Amino acid sequence: MGKSRGLEIGCAFSGHADPLYRRLLAHHCRLIVPEWQLKPRFLRPRRAAPYNFGPADAIAGFAASNDMAFHGHTLFWHEEPIRWARSENFERVKRSYGGFIGDVMQHYPQAVSWDVFNEIVGEQAPLRDEFFVQTFGLQFIDYCLRLAGDCAPVARLALNDYNLECATDWSQTKRDNMLRLIEQIKVMGSPLHAIGIQSHLSSMHKASADSTVRFIDRLADLGLDVFISELDVNDSTMPADIAVRDIEVAAYYEEFLTAVLSRPAVKRLVFWGISDFDNWVVRRQTRERRRSGKARPALFDERLQPKPAFDAVVRALLNAPPR
Repeated sequence: MGKSRGLEIGCAFSGHADPLYRRLLAHHCRLIVPEWQLKPRFLRPRRAAPYNFGPADAIAGFAASNDMAFHGHTLFWHEEPIRWARSENFERVKRSYGGFIGDVMQHYPQAVSWDVFNEIVGEQAPLRDEFFVQTFGLQFIDYCLRLAGDCAPVARLALNDYNLECATDWSQTKRDNMLRLIEQIKVMGSPLHAIGIQSHLSSMHKASADSTVRFIDRLADLGLDVFISELDVNDSTMPADIAVRDIEVAAYYEEFLTAVLSRPAVKRLVFWGISDFDNWVVRRQTRERRRSGKARPALFDERLQPKPAFDAVVRALLNAPPR
């Protein structure tokens, strides 16, 4: 269905071995994203440590065996930086962090796209308070983008970030900060092809479909594609009654997707888990958590059966114009 609309449909994957779950992913998705297995500190926590490519290799192998594309997530994440690459000397940083980027990208030449940066834009300050970004600023960002472009000339390069879809004032500030950063990147001539709007739809900080669509239009004006890159619905404040909650979750998906998929700049839709069976919200790895009862954030339940959210997403895709 995504193909008929010119959309890549994908999912984050932990590498879970369950064959029925793997079959579900292979049936519904054409792109796979390692959930955490490519994050820098997981791959190489210490300079002297060997690269831990095994888990991501297994995910890449699953993608290849099912004729699915592979997206690299991520070369930089502020929450888990590789501290061994730190230096006040930019040439040393280029050798250390640049060497890391080169090693990882060359290990996965099949990747069709990369999140070069994950979550570097601030909700107040323009950039996050993180060593590399704060110490070297645009110089570091430009260097990493150019290096990524050299390592994978055909791959699409993205900046990926969260809370870009919320209705709050601080989310609007973050959208403005992202747009300013992109304008600066464009002036520098850095390669950049897409912006990932994570879209972890919160029940505490509601998404604004209208604000998100306006933001997508601004990104399109800057010549960028948009990836809805980590979509799920966090049901933390929704009713305890499962039937009622499932209907609310479905409505949230449908309203948001109907709006954003109306824009042809949106080229990719990735779910951060299509099933409650293996899902970070259900595993309580998020800051926003239910106080009682299991979360039900995904399109399929723990038994891999479709929920109302699945039908809601199908309707949104059917209503989306081709791109």
